[in-house]
Amino acid sequence: MRREPLKLALLGHPVSHSLSPRLMTALGRLTRRPVVYRACDVAPERLACAVELLRWAGMLGCNVTVPHKVAVAGLVDSLTPAARVAGAVNAVRCDQGRLIGHNTDGAGFRDALREAGFQAAGRDALIFGAGGAARAVAAALGGLRARRVTVWARRAEAARALARAMAGHFPRTEFRAGRPAAADLAVNATPLGLPGFPDRSPAPADWAGCGLAFDLVYGRGTAFQRQARRLGARVLGGSGMLVFQALRSWEFWLGPLGAKRRAACKESLLERLPCA
Repeated sequence: MRREPLKLALLGHPVSHSLSPRLMTALGRLTRRPVVYRACDVAPERLACAVELLRWAGMLGCNVTVPHKVAVAGLVDSLTPAARVAGAVNAVRCDQGRLIGHNTDGAGFRDALREAGFQAAGRDALIFGAGGAARAVAAALGGLRARRVTVWARRAEAARALARAMAGHFPRTEFRAGRPAAADLAVNATPLGLPGFPDRSPAPADWAGCGLAFDLVYGRGTAFQRQARRLGARVLGGSGMLVFQALRSWEFWLGPLGAKRRAACKESLLERLPCA
C-alpha cells in the first residue's frame, strides 16, 4: 500500500535561500517516507495566522527559521523542555489538534561541536546575536558547562536579557553581555551573511579573534568567516549543524531513527550540502 506523503513546511522570512526542503525531501527518500515539504515566506504580521493554519491543514508539523523562532514559542500550545529553556522554537509538531514547540538547534549545535572535536566545558565562548538561534546556542553551551559565555548584539538590552535568562538556568556558567574579547569559541548566530542580509561581520574591527569560529550561516563564505581566518581561527560553517538539527526534527516528528540508520542518513545528507 502506498503511503500518503508527510506534509511539512518551513516558516521564515525570507526562505528562498533555504536548503531545508531539499534536505527533508532527501531524508524522506532515505527513510522511505514520502514528504511534501514547502518553504513558506511568512511576514511577521501573518505569523500567527500561519501557525494556526498548521492545526487544521493536516500537517505533521513544520520547521521555523529567521526571524520567527522566539515569536512562535508564544503561539503554540505547549513547549518541550528544550524549547522552554531556549525560549525559542524551530520545530513544531501537530498532535491531535495541539501544537507542540520544540528546539533542535541547541542539540544540533552540540552535535556539530562534537563532530568537530571541540570540547566546550571550561572554555570561554562568545555569541554574536540575541535572537532565537543565539538563545539555542547559549543554552547548549550552558548545558556543556562552558566557563563563560559573552553575548554581543546590536540591541544591548536583548543581549543582557539573554544573559540573564541563561544565568538562571545554568548557574555553573557565567553569562554576561559585553564587548567581544578573545575567546576559545565564537559563534555567529546573527543572519548577517545569509542571502537577503548584509554580508558583514557582527564582530568589531578590533576584535582579538578566537580559536574556533562557528558560523551558523551555511553553504557560503561570509565576512565573519574571512575576519576570523585573518585572525588565525579555525572556521566551521553551518552545514553540519543544519543536518544535525534536521535529523533531530525528523525524530521529533516521527520517532528515533536508531543509531545505525541515523549515522547513514547523516553521511548521505552531508554529501548533498556545500561544505561551508
